[in-house]
Amino acid sequence: MFKPIVKSSFFGFIVCWAAWLGVQDKAMAMQIQRMDSDVFVSGDIVVNDDLRLRAEFESAPVKRLILVNSRGGHLSASLAMARWLTTQSITTLAVGPCLSACSLIFMAGKERMYATGYEPRFTVIGIHGPSLPQTGQLLPERAGEMLAFYKERMGEKYDAALLHTALYGMKDSTGFVLIREMARNASRDRITLHCPTSGTPRWQCTEYPSLDAYTLGLVIATETDRKSTRLNSSHEWISRMPSSA
Repeated sequence: MFKPIVKSSFFGFIVCWAAWLGVQDKAMAMQIQRMDSDVFVSGDIVVNDDLRLRAEFESAPVKRLILVNSRGGHLSASLAMARWLTTQSITTLAVGPCLSACSLIFMAGKERMYATGYEPRFTVIGIHGPSLPQTGQLLPERAGEMLAFYKERMGEKYDAALLHTALYGMKDSTGFVLIREMARNASRDRITLHCPTSGTPRWQCTEYPSLDAYTLGLVIATETDRKSTRLNSSHEWISRMPSSA
């Protein structure tokens, strides 16, 4: 049996995660903001956002792409964005949750790290299969495109069984494999989990104690980047995510 404090912490995360997925406005264009050679993006990825981001990169050099609280978005636009970004030799950083198609963008970085700017328990990469945004209908026939990209980017650390579970083991569109930040979380709170729905109780999610963001090849180091604190919890993008439970 899990200790109550651990169960409570995870339950709080799930409640906030489910609420955030449910109460966000319908998809609007991704927000883009530049600070010197850093580009911050937030929100849902919609059609043509790949072209908008490419135009931003072409306007001035970019060293780091910082992904702030994103539920993902349009699969074709996200894959196009991710594939192009692999040619740019940039660092990608995740601040807060980076879910669904956002994880594809994250994996496009030559170097990849979690970053400060939000609570550790909410700093998480979420991987799952594609679905229709209007109805939540699962689209397993499109998952192969995602699988191939993850395999390419994870290299020799690619775990076929886990990725197959993430992309094909959902009971509905809210199911995820959740891979949380390592440096600021206690060991119990950074265990990789597969929850087939957002309503799955913590004790019914499948644990992968030997797998984490580093061993899976999601990040290139176990440390958390602390240079992105210019974007802190007072920023309006971050304030959209529920802050407590």
